[in-house]
Formats: sequence, C-alpha cells, structure tokens
Amino acid sequence: MAQLDYGDIEIRTDDPLAKSIREKINKLRFNPIRNSQYTIFRVPSYIREINKNFYEPRIVSIGPYHHGGAHLKAMEEQKWHYAHKLLTENPDVTLDMYLKELRELENAARRCYYERIEMCSDEFVTMLLLDSVFIIQVVVNWSFRGDEDIEDIVYDIPWNVPLIKSDLLMLENQIPFFIMEKVFELFSTRDEGLSCSSPPNSDTMSDDQESEQEKASLFDVLVGFLEHGNESFEIPGPNNSYDHLLHFYYERYMSVQDFPIKCYRNSLLKKLKEKKVFTSLSSSLKRFTMRKDCGLIPTKRPAPRMIPCATELKEAGIAFKRSKSKSIFDVNFSSGVLQIPYIPVEENTRPRIMNLIAFEQCSRQKGRPLTSYAVLMDCIINTPRDVLILQQRGIIENKLADEGEAAMFFNQLRYCSYLDYDEHHLAGLFGEVKKYCESKWQKYRAKLCRDYFNSPWAILSFFAAVLLLFLTAIQSVYGVLGYYQQHH
Repeated sequence: MAQLDYGDIEIRTDDPLAKSIREKINKLRFNPIRNSQYTIFRVPSYIREINKNFYEPRIVSIGPYHHGGAHLKAMEEQKWHYAHKLLTENPDVTLDMYLKELRELENAARRCYYERIEMCSDEFVTMLLLDSVFIIQVVVNWSFRGDEDIEDIVYDIPWNVPLIKSDLLMLENQIPFFIMEKVFELFSTRDEGLSCSSPPNSDTMSDDQESEQEKASLFDVLVGFLEHGNESFEIPGPNNSYDHLLHFYYERYMSVQDFPIKCYRNSLLKKLKEKKVFTSLSSSLKRFTMRKDCGLIPTKRPAPRMIPCATELKEAGIAFKRSKSKSIFDVNFSSGVLQIPYIPVEENTRPRIMNLIAFEQCSRQKGRPLTSYAVLMDCIINTPRDVLILQQRGIIENKLADEGEAAMFFNQLRYCSYLDYDEHHLAGLFGEVKKYCESKWQKYRAKLCRDYFNSPWAILSFFAAVLLLFLTAIQSVYGVLGYYQQHH
C-alpha cells in the first residue's frame, strides 16, 4: 500500500480519516499561524457574560465580529448615506479607486483578525469601505457640529455621540488602522482644509513630507473626536503606527510610556536569547536549569499580591492625595502619602476601561500598566466607605448611583486578567505600601493620631492634659523642695 511522506509523519492514502487530517494539515502549511499578525481579538465568552454591554456594540458595528446585528441596522443605513455623500462630493475619486486600494489590502486585513473571517471577498471589502467611511465622516463632522450647513443625523440626536464613541473603542469592534489611513488618504484629497495646520507650499514639499501632512490630518481629527473634557491627547508623530482605533486611544490618551519594569534577567540570559538557545521545550528546561545553577532564580521575598483597602490604609497612617498628573498610571507612594491621579467614574467610563484592559491582555505591553492600576484600585476599594475616602480627597468623582455601585465597578476591573505580580508596573509600590503598613512604629503613630489628633477639640484636649500633667509635676517638685527645706 502506497504511503506519502508528510514531514516526519507517514499517512496511509487509503484511510479516509488520514486524508481528512492531511488536507487540514496541508492548509496550515500554506497558511501558517503568525501570532504577531493578530491585532483584533475577541473577549473570552466567560468574561463577556459578566456584562455584555461592556464588550458588545450598542449602536454601530465596526468590523466583522458583530456585523449584521439586528439592533445595529439603523447605523448600517447611515453608513450607506455617508458613502453616497463621499462619492458625490468628490467625483474625482471614484468608487473603483477605493475598491482597488482595499482589494490590495484585503488579505493583510483578514490576517489581523484572531478568528477566521468567513465573509466572501466582496462582502468583506464592502464592509471595510463602509466602516472606514463611517468612522472618518463621524470624526470629521465632529469638527463642524452645530454648523447649519452640515446635516448629519448622528449629531442631530444627542445620545448618538456618546454611544458611538463607546462602540468605536471596543476591542471586538475594530478594523485595521491602515485601512482607515488608506481611505482617508483618498478622502482627504477633496479638501486640503481638513488639516489643522496650514499646509506648506506643495512645490517645496517632498513625497515623505506630503505623506506626513496627510497622516497628521487623520490623527488630528481623531484626537478632536476622542478627547473628553480636560483629558488631553498627545499629538503623535509621523513614525507612530497603530493596529486599530482602540490601540490609538490606548497609546495616546492613556499616555503610555516605556515604564521601567523590574525583571530578573542578566547579561548571560540576554546573550543566550540572542543566540536563539531558547527555541524549544528542551532548551526552555535548560534555561531553567542554568538560571537555578547560576543563582538567577530570585530568592528574595516576592512582591505582595494584595495591599489593604483605603479604610485600613488610613488607619495605618497612610494619607491619600490627588496627583497633578493626567496619566492614571502615575501613582506614587512616598513618606506615607499615596498619590493617585483623578478619575471620573461614569457610565461611559466602565466599558472604555474594561476594553482597554482587554486590549492590554492581548498586547505585549510591558508591565501591563492599566491592569496593574486596576489591581491597585480593586485592592484599595472594597466598600462604599473606601470610595468615600477617595472622593473626599478628590481622587474619584463618582457619577454613578451611589458609592456601592462605584465600588462594584472597581472590583470588576481586573476580573480574569492576568498579571505577573513580581514584575508589573506597580509591583514596587505594592511592596513599599505593605512594608509601611507592617511597621510597628507607623502603627503606633497612626493610633496616636487617630485617637488623640482626629479633631481640633481632641488636639486641644490632648495638649491641655499634657499641660496639666506638666503643671502637676512642677507642683510636686516644688512641694518636695519645700518639705526638704523645712526639715533641713
């Protein structure tokens, strides 16, 4: 019986099951898995079940995961209106030109999705066109909202805007950023005035400079649409690249920096990594053995997984202070003072932060700063009393029904999110707070302040008692001296 070689495996050709398996393996050979290309993921179902409203769009679908939802049909109609408006206002850029560019990017776009997209080519390209046009028209029209010459049903209905903003920042509701860039590149040719700055003389601009000008225009309109109140974005430079709109929001709005993460590595491990020693299970076992033999496995006390809640921290003598930083990652602890940046807690805050954490879990962000922040807030907020303490210090502005609902929100933030407790962004802070709380001297000092200095009247009473004790001591001394003088 004939046999065919498939790598190191021999499969009998007359076995139906073997044929089926071989066909699937052959497909994988020509479509290898490349984890680095996946940028748009789904939230695990058991996490989504906590509250579907956090992860599923409520008014508009972007991308294939929620395409065709029955409750999203109204905005699907609006997408076609936007496409009609785009093509009629700029006849120089034809529909064929848009489709040609998107078809060239179709395979790259499909590879961005973690799940296989079953849509046919025409349907997928149509979706990319309509969704990208919708996003661009919405963010551009935001700059002209209130203008009588601009008619847009999206902005005519007030509740549309916050819902659309929330939906556009959901992990499962994304299209690749390079698709938006390409469509905007064609879209922006109709009006140079879209740029926030006056365009330089085109005769003196190089091709690269012109490309940068177009990119700046796209970034500017996105920033204008996504910014909230006093929360500001950092305008990105021309060399920045983003996977999708949520990634753009994460990097710019959250002001993510390359935080110094404390890792247990040294030059030997780096050299071994550069030589690609650790490329298999056996080499990974060797790595562990070498780390152990060389003393590279950390033997010091691991970072604490938890810290006390705000009420207990206050009783331990730790004070809370609102940080002046606009980045919620900028949490500091020094001299018994825990500084935490301001955060508003409202209905739109919850899905936004939950999706940012979900994105961080799927990304390669070092230290997972947002997840680390979520763990911190979950630790220090257990009860409504904890929320009230942070409210009084101006750290939290609670716009929910009550403090209990706010406490529940912070307790849900880190649900089912992975964190390396020894190397996360706030690991050092956790250790410092825990050490401070375990100090006996700090406990005694906190008890003294709590029992005798908790109000102006208590302070006056304490000093009055000390003064009375002092005067009594002086009286006793004079009495002893008088008695001594009389008898001598």
